[in-house]
Amino acid sequence: MEGKYITFNLIRDEWIPIQRKDGTKEIIAPWQLTRGLESENPITELASPRPDFNGALIQFLIGLVQTAMPPKNERAWKNVLINPPSPEILKKAFENVAHAFDLDGDGARFMQDYELKVENFKKKDENSIEMLLLESQGRDLFIKSGTVKSICRPCLAMALFTLQTNAPQGGRGHRTSLRGGGPLTTIVRGEYLWHTIWLNIIESEEFDNEKHGNAMKTNDADIFPWMAPACTSENGREVYLSNVNPARVFWAVPRRLVVDYSQNEKDCVCDICGCSMRNPVSSYFTKSYGEAYGALWRHPLTPYYNNKERQFPCHVGEGGITYRHWPGFVFNNSEMGENALTINKFHERRLKLSYIDSFFKHEPRIWFFGYDIHNNILTRCWYEGQMPLITVEEDFKESYEQTIIQLVKISEYVVSNIKSCIKLAIFDPNHNVNGSFSFIESRFWKETESKFYDFLYELYKLVLNGENKAEMKLNWLKYLSTTALKLFDEYSQSDFIGIVNPERITRARKNLLIYNSKNSKKVRDILDLPIENLKK
Repeated sequence: MEGKYITFNLIRDEWIPIQRKDGTKEIIAPWQLTRGLESENPITELASPRPDFNGALIQFLIGLVQTAMPPKNERAWKNVLINPPSPEILKKAFENVAHAFDLDGDGARFMQDYELKVENFKKKDENSIEMLLLESQGRDLFIKSGTVKSICRPCLAMALFTLQTNAPQGGRGHRTSLRGGGPLTTIVRGEYLWHTIWLNIIESEEFDNEKHGNAMKTNDADIFPWMAPACTSENGREVYLSNVNPARVFWAVPRRLVVDYSQNEKDCVCDICGCSMRNPVSSYFTKSYGEAYGALWRHPLTPYYNNKERQFPCHVGEGGITYRHWPGFVFNNSEMGENALTINKFHERRLKLSYIDSFFKHEPRIWFFGYDIHNNILTRCWYEGQMPLITVEEDFKESYEQTIIQLVKISEYVVSNIKSCIKLAIFDPNHNVNGSFSFIESRFWKETESKFYDFLYELYKLVLNGENKAEMKLNWLKYLSTTALKLFDEYSQSDFIGIVNPERITRARKNLLIYNSKNSKKVRDILDLPIENLKK
């Protein structure tokens, strides 16, 4: 079934879609990332045909740089930030690992099982190439089912990395990704693509320790698992940190698969990106029990939350990411968990190296993204967005963080009141009400998000100046209460609700006002309001 291959190499060949400052789009090789960086038209962002491919590519590039040219210490990191490497320097550094990035050919293949051979499978075991895409097992998310039959090499590379990095449960023995199905990723976003990559690189003296792996393990397979027979997971076997290099965290392969590269000289079009091509890729084969990763693995681009005595990687749930997640993205908090290592490093560097701000035209931001995967199986949605990344000096950090958490908690309390009071207004209390009110919750978070970020900056000034925060808290509560009433009035009397009961609506509206009042004990406890502020 296999023919003679023309090797496509992910280091040497041009395959990464990017966009420059003026909107021009190009296809580059990884070593060309800094081409034109000092000009008036540098590369600003990735420009893949799918948003999840952009999320995969930025992790690919961060992983590549972290693996091939990690800075030894903070001084080395700072020098590269100030003096970015030329394309020639990048090419030389990346060439050291280029042999591990052949996508096809007769040897080891990127993100594919070392031992599996296409000729050893039966035709009935063949999978359509569409099955590499996460939504193919469930609903149509970015494409209609059955429309992806042939793809090009660049899209194949993106699809492979996307699957291995985000893999949900795929049936017995088909493992989830190192961070579980559809992990949440948080990236420090720079003005230009190279800055985004470098701002998320960790110094070797911190990354190369036993918490992240064994830096003494430097063989190809210690970093790139597809360069040797897989450490399969039958009988509960796992890949342990002590047995692999720290960089392995970027190159995990929970799924065992091999792509069929049968030659097809006909001219055709890629069903994902639309490019013209020859030798399309249409199918692949899989085998169960790929690599499994235990609880000790920590990915530097993901925040972790506390659950009893353990921490788990954060994932995107129904409703997506809103500002209620902001504290967990930005802070290390004993109550909530830990932010991503790269976010924490950014705070440390920013407090030490004031000139870092000169690399941002505006306030630094977090770029977050991830799949909403229901029950770790069904891909429902892709979420991404940006949030401000505020760094607070150590002396003021505790006061600032505690107050932000209070603002988020009062927001969660108010939105809960909205839903319960709307239910009371439109449904007979003697009837059991089923169904989700998530659409109301989504509107609340969306409509109050911009104002929340305004309050973040206002609070920052108050904390730095040592001023009282009570009035600011009350202003936030007042704003939330006004928004709550607006949503209540809209949804409790909408035409689609059915027969309106004025008495029930009036009672529910009164309850909403009482619940959200500054005189409510619950409100006082959440916001830690002093008694004197309640009398105003």
